[in-house]
Amino acid sequence: MKTKRFWTTGVVVTLVLAGFVSLFASASPDGLESVLLTGCDTAEGEITGGACVLQAAGDHEIGGAFADYGMSFLGNEILGASLAGILGVVLTLVVATGLFWLLARGKQTQGEA
Repeated sequence: MKTKRFWTTGVVVTLVLAGFVSLFASASPDGLESVLLTGCDTAEGEITGGACVLQAAGDHEIGGAFADYGMSFLGNEILGASLAGILGVVLTLVVATGLFWLLARGKQTQGEA
């Protein structure tokens, strides 16, 4: 019973962090984006001149609901960012659980043979 409570608490804490605390993350460019902006002049997050790798970047090829860490189809940016974080955690848990289940199932059938 303690293991179930541990996992439930972990999932709840993760969802709270993804949905609420992530809203306070810095809007400044991360390390990779900063390196890609090297050599460019920027103003208010837009490239205004110079030559850098990021100038060749276009829109997301795939696009999708989670592009730019938000959900663009929602009118509210805060709600979109929270929902994207929560759904990202849920999708990751579902995929990881499915993969672990398949791996464990494969080991059981090998052991029985």
